[in-house]
Amino acid sequence: MSDQLELKDPINKQPIVITTVKKAEIEVVGHQRKPRPAHLKALTASMQRMGFITPLVAVEREGKYVVIDGQHRFTAGAELGVKEFPVVVVPEKLARRMMSLNVEQSLNIREKATIALSIYREMLEETPQKKEDDGDVVDILEHAHVVTLGLAYEGNGRLAGSAFEPLLKNCDGFLSQPLSTAMETRQGRADSLNEAAKRVKAVEDALKEKGQWHSMARYQIISFANPAKRARKTADFDKTFAKFLATLEELAESPGKALREKVSEE
Repeated sequence: MSDQLELKDPINKQPIVITTVKKAEIEVVGHQRKPRPAHLKALTASMQRMGFITPLVAVEREGKYVVIDGQHRFTAGAELGVKEFPVVVVPEKLARRMMSLNVEQSLNIREKATIALSIYREMLEETPQKKEDDGDVVDILEHAHVVTLGLAYEGNGRLAGSAFEPLLKNCDGFLSQPLSTAMETRQGRADSLNEAAKRVKAVEDALKEKGQWHSMARYQIISFANPAKRARKTADFDKTFAKFLATLEELAESPGKALREKVSEE
């Protein structure tokens, strides 16, 4: 690493270092999704005109500098032949919080869930006895249900996660369990979600046979069967899903009932 300037952030007085780092010493954190070609092309063109003026943000791990903010800038710079990059090195404890804040708003629910699950597994490996509802975990993930969705997507790549999200928001909060135990609970919840998806499809198939299916039918089915849609506080997951699954099974016999339900704007 080249000469460095050591500073403290002006609010919490945490140590930060401003330096330049050789390309070979830089890695991109595994949680990052692949750079979007269109954005990368535009960024590269901008750099050619203006130069590389915004540093990467990284943490130091085992002799490498892992980028937690600036993946696209790093890739674009590398394509332009940059050999050394300006880097702001921050404390390791800030890494996950910054990655969570840095997630693009345009991420779809599957991408958010995949990133959340990856971060969750990393925390699980490092601190398996930390409670899931610990402030550090809550600050990083913000919403617990995205981890359940991440596990569900692994079991069902065709899952329509956005359709189930309003239900999950009402009954899938953070658990007062160690991460090691909570992960098992979340896997069970993911399995219940995938079972629900199968039953929703069965109702959709029944509607198709009757010539009553339409593009919003799935949302109407879920809204009709959702027992927690009017809950003012977090509902119990197991009780909620037991009722949800039972109603979906009944709907397969009388699918037209669901079409009377107005779709939530959520």
